[in-house]
Amino acid sequence: MVKERSNPRILIVTQNWLGDVLFLTPAIRAIRKKYPSAYVACLTPHRCYFALANNPHINEVIGYNDSASLFSFSSLRVIHRLRSQHFDQAILFHDSKTKAILTRLAGIPERIGYQKLGGKRRPLTRAISKPTLPMHKTKVFLHLLNAIGVPADGMTPDFFPFLKAGEELDALFQSFGLSRQLPYVVVHAGGNWDLKRWPADSFREWMRLFLEKYDFPIVLCGSENEKKLIKKISAGLDPNQVFSVCGQTTLDMLAVLLKHAKLVVSNDSGPIHLAASQGAPLLGIFGPTSPDLTGPLSKGPMKILRKDPGCEIPCYFSSCDTRVCMEWITPEEVFAASQTLLNDK
Repeated sequence: MVKERSNPRILIVTQNWLGDVLFLTPAIRAIRKKYPSAYVACLTPHRCYFALANNPHINEVIGYNDSASLFSFSSLRVIHRLRSQHFDQAILFHDSKTKAILTRLAGIPERIGYQKLGGKRRPLTRAISKPTLPMHKTKVFLHLLNAIGVPADGMTPDFFPFLKAGEELDALFQSFGLSRQLPYVVVHAGGNWDLKRWPADSFREWMRLFLEKYDFPIVLCGSENEKKLIKKISAGLDPNQVFSVCGQTTLDMLAVLLKHAKLVVSNDSGPIHLAASQGAPLLGIFGPTSPDLTGPLSKGPMKILRKDPGCEIPCYFSSCDTRVCMEWITPEEVFAASQTLLNDK
């Protein structure tokens, strides 16, 4: 049992998306504080690998293909790797029967995770009841640790970019004639589904209002897949004031970009939580999701804008005829909130 050893070998099984993995980092920090001599490894999907790669509280990050079946070659290879490392304990923050079975097949003797309310018992040696009241996802993770005697060590997320990311961002900025030593703002207009995105026309109008008052360049960030969206948002705006780095930044470069921004304006998506980890001034635009459950946690200045259309929140519809939760948020409101944050900094 871990509690009987001063230097246990602990495997943490993470969730599957960037924001959720960042929400998990306070729990990782708490585990390290409780067990300073432990060997702590994280099992995480390949797409989240670099969210943890330079985290000083972790000894090893093990990436895996989360779309592979349990008995696929890639999964069996992961099982063999875990078995060879003789972990004492697995803490499953991902509520997945497949991942629980994987840790059992890897021969990990102590397997702890949440028992789904009303569900069948999973292959865990200790199943913890989930909180009955709604709470922020980070608190849900910390609740699991509290049940096994690991106290919390704060709630703000961690992300530690590699040092070379600053040099790489500087080189990219120089290609645009920009400098991170001068004021700039960052906009992330993407999101992992359409309903979480503030309309492109609204973003464009906010940028027009912003550039009328401020001479800060606006840097649009996002993935390669979001280039088309960014092109639509920036249409008609001065290319000497609005720049896109979509698809041109690593996660580490993005963190440095966000850290040094005068202001970050973002939908509810992974980059807003990355910005929170860096203490950047944040303006979040929320619609079908709840800031109380999945909002950014930051020590920096922050403001969240959302409307209450009377719908059940969080809403997971893939489409909606009205989208009032986002459309009721006006560019003028976002501009006013931007001014407030800029004055606060």
